[in-house]
Amino acid sequence: MASVPVVSPQAVIFDVGGVLVGSPFLAALQWAKDWDLPQAALEKLFGEYSRSVQPGEQPPMWHEVECGRVALAEFVEHMGLILGPELPKGHKARGLTASDFDPFAEAEPIPIMIELAEEIRDSGIRTAILTNNVKEWRKWRDRIPIEHFDPVIDSCEVGVRKPDPAVYSLICNRMGVAPSSCLFLDDYPGNVEAALAAGLDALQVTEDFATAASKVRERL
Repeated sequence: MASVPVVSPQAVIFDVGGVLVGSPFLAALQWAKDWDLPQAALEKLFGEYSRSVQPGEQPPMWHEVECGRVALAEFVEHMGLILGPELPKGHKARGLTASDFDPFAEAEPIPIMIELAEEIRDSGIRTAILTNNVKEWRKWRDRIPIEHFDPVIDSCEVGVRKPDPAVYSLICNRMGVAPSSCLFLDDYPGNVEAALAAGLDALQVTEDFATAASKVRERL
């Protein structure tokens, strides 16, 4: 896929998990370990998270809870049906409730990326957030200076999630900035690819946050 020409951005759009705070994917793996979930159960539970949905196809429950159309309690009940056949009788995960499932519960901010966002904002370039999230998982908002990001587009509030092209158009329209003038940062490759396809410049953020910050500064 050809990337868009690199231009000095008018706005930098940050993902949350894996960019501004610790990775929810890693947190979810730790959560599964803490609950002693077998590999087969783990694959069933998380296997459909990134599945592409074809027109007219029923979206996975993961997508629905992140779009705010399904409550977390209902999703966790659905999880129980998925996990049940893979768990031995009496396994502690058979009693999971919504309060037991929040990968952001212990999420810590990533200082390098928070400082980068503040540096960008202080230079006069807009900063925004575009995140796929669950409405009951709001603790991350207390871990970062959220008032420094405008707008904040949360999938559970707008009913559309990355990598749907519509959500990239939405945040650019909210800012009144052309996609080609936006730089998007995300830890998930599929979301980065979708942003490039939508006309934004985009970078994948790995656990080497210092390198990610350096690459962003090269764009400014």
